Amino acid sequence: MGREVLLPSDTSQYRAYLQDSVIELLGTEKSNNVVIEHTKDGSGIGAAVSELVGAGKDIESAYWELVVKDIQDTCKLLEPIYNETDGEDGHVSLAVSPKLANDTKGTIEAAKWLHNMVGSPCVYMKIPATDESISSMKEVISLGISVNATLIFCLPKYEAVIDAYLDGLESCGMTDLSKVSSAAAFYISRVDVTLDKKLEQIGTAEALDLKGKGAVAQAVLAYQLYQKKFSGPRWERLENRGAKKQRLMWASTNVKNPSYPDTFYVNSVIGPDTVSYIGFLIFLP
Repeated sequence: MGREVLLPSDTSQYRAYLQDSVIELLGTEKSNNVVIEHTKDGSGIGAAVSELVGAGKDIESAYWELVVKDIQDTCKLLEPIYNETDGEDGHVSLAVSPKLANDTKGTIEAAKWLHNMVGSPCVYMKIPATDESISSMKEVISLGISVNATLIFCLPKYEAVIDAYLDGLESCGMTDLSKVSSAAAFYISRVDVTLDKKLEQIGTAEALDLKGKGAVAQAVLAYQLYQKKFSGPRWERLENRGAKKQRLMWASTNVKNPSYPDTFYVNSVIGPDTVSYIGFLIFLP
């Protein structure tokens, strides 16, 4: 494994956290090959974009060139984890352009292009759960491209995302489906941000007692839906072809209400076969 150089923003706490995370992920021996550095000469993403634009590239082309290179480097870093876990972990998400959120065909073409450019089995194409983009997920998955379905806020959208994954696997021409996987990012705390405001407007003791409970209650129902969808004859047929369950990922687990403990949502949604996205600030003193 060659030495990988990561250039995060100039924040000492973040640098220390990132180094500790690399050690935890890779172990002490492998992490010695990873160097966390600051930019020392004022260079960085802005300077890199300027250099590419100065060489004749337009802003968007320059952006994608830099992003693809970063994702490729990260895939190389996490590839040992991907291999050791048989593709269960070690994934990196790359979002298609948000301009395509309501463009089914455009999302499909973008996902195909980015997947080909990165050229790693570790990469997930990150696609938002709009109606148009959910339609694209089936096609992308049927092509053997793994997908991170993001921005899921309610149960009907989540069920549609699961169905797109299952439909895509069933349409996939690959005999072995084990290399195709997916994650579904179900958002938590932002739901309570909306519900708590409405409960405060109602103002009754009963309403106020429900503050901070709606998001977790919906998450429980989402998990029950997950268990239902990934069981039974339909799923068993796909599992026999090597298919992996779509990972249910709890996103937006950082509290938005300062009166709640930092780990309020993280502790509430721990469960088998799930993944929790935890922002690094929750670990800082």
